[in-house]
Amino acid sequence: MIRLTNRSLFHVHTFRCGHAEHVPDEAYILRAIDIGADSIWFADHAPFPGNPFGNRMKYEELGEYLHTLTGLKQKYTDQIAVHIGLEAEYFPSFDQAGYYNDLVADPRMEFLLLGQHMAEEEDWGRFSFSWDLERKREEEHRLLGRAVVQGIQSGYFAAVAHPDRIFRRRREWTEEMTVLSRDIIAAAIKNGIPLEQNASSMKNKWYYWPQFWEVAEKMGAKRIFGLDAHAVKALARWI
Repeated sequence: MIRLTNRSLFHVHTFRCGHAEHVPDEAYILRAIDIGADSIWFADHAPFPGNPFGNRMKYEELGEYLHTLTGLKQKYTDQIAVHIGLEAEYFPSFDQAGYYNDLVADPRMEFLLLGQHMAEEEDWGRFSFSWDLERKREEEHRLLGRAVVQGIQSGYFAAVAHPDRIFRRRREWTEEMTVLSRDIIAAAIKNGIPLEQNASSMKNKWYYWPQFWEVAEKMGAKRIFGLDAHAVKALARWI
């Protein structure tokens, strides 16, 4: 379960993803302590067996990620709570293969954060990242939305990262988007999962949709706030 205070730094990445600042994990922890945080929640992009996707650590690095953060968690236990998790997409074929079960079975893994950057087609093994841009603009949000609902219902995930980012390729709000938002929010409420308002998304008008959060507020969804930090300096924005 994710329990945050107003001094929690939630959703922090590491250099392993390949698009974050190349500094040791400890640098984030030391900065968090320096600015008065009481907890820091690491959720780097989850690797998948066979390394089929980019912008994330290699599957072979997962053990080192967990080992290093566990050591730092113990080292700084008297100064700050260090939490260890992963931000992962939900893909039915990997679920069937036992991938998510294996992740949550590791005692070092505290939580999984559902971050749906792409989705799997009904014909398993094919993913939306391979679509051409026009198709992504017209269709991807539907597939992403369905995947978010499936991920919520799977029971593996403790929260949903930037749920409104599924609409990043859209350019105006539509009734279809409202309906899809309601489906996601209703699933989150039913399963007791919070939705993350994402600081990184807020910097891009196409990633952050106030209309989604208006629906979430009306429906009574639980919200949490995440940094999506990919650099040490990003931590200072929150405290």
